[in-house]
Amino acid sequence: MINLEWLRTFISIYECNNLTEASKKLNMTQPGVSKHLAALESHIGKKLFDRTTRKLVPTEYGDFLYSQINNPLHELEKVEYYSGQRAKKERAAITIGCTTDFFKEELINEIYSFDMYIVTHFGNERELIEALEMDKIQLLVGVKKYDIYDHQFKFIKNEELELVCSQGIPLPKNQGQDDLELIKWLQKQTWFTYDNNQNEIKKYWESQFSTSPKIVPRFILPSYMDILEVLSINSGFSVVPKHLCVKGLSQKLIKTPIKSSNRIEQKLYYSFKLKNSNLKEINLFMDQLKKDKG
Repeated sequence: MINLEWLRTFISIYECNNLTEASKKLNMTQPGVSKHLAALESHIGKKLFDRTTRKLVPTEYGDFLYSQINNPLHELEKVEYYSGQRAKKERAAITIGCTTDFFKEELINEIYSFDMYIVTHFGNERELIEALEMDKIQLLVGVKKYDIYDHQFKFIKNEELELVCSQGIPLPKNQGQDDLELIKWLQKQTWFTYDNNQNEIKKYWESQFSTSPKIVPRFILPSYMDILEVLSINSGFSVVPKHLCVKGLSQKLIKTPIKSSNRIEQKLYYSFKLKNSNLKEINLFMDQLKKDKG
């Protein structure tokens, strides 16, 4: 196998036309340059230069070899240079937790441009909160505020909530005339919820009817997108983020049974431990996401 250093030495000799200048260019001794050239000529069995008193003149094979290796060797040197530059650069690393809904809607087009090493941990919100407490992840992204642990919160965004149901459900004709009858009717329906807390349904009920719901969910699916898919092929109701409903509503896969009188919102946050060794990376991630969305 040909030693690449022999080829580098050959190119320098060819371009400088003498051993002295080539040795200066390579930061080598002249005997060292002579040894590289002799080793290369011995390996390929060809004479590469005719020696005169003042310079080295390439032989016909010397010209041929230079034309074959010059560009490829320069390209290889570029690869070595940029690889070395990347190796010298220290990238921040972080493990984040988020729901698949938030990742697909908010992060998937953003975090691949981050100059960071990112490990993503998926789960429902309760699983993610426990993972943060156990230091399996350093940052939660896009969760609702909770009080079971003394974690820190930083606001991300408000998202509007919407009551939706399956397209085939017949709606009461007098729904705008008697709230009590409407509530009774709604409470008899099949409900899908995001978790046992029913926070979205409670927010909707309190805003729309100024009371608390009396609903026993039939199904709990910890993914809004899964809930919407199920509603499009089955029969039921749910309260989900409005921005996730746009496609289903436009394609008439689901519908909004009641026009809400008020804007109903929930807040989403980052969550992290204040005492940890990753605050620099946490702040870098949050700043980068804010920058990309800005």
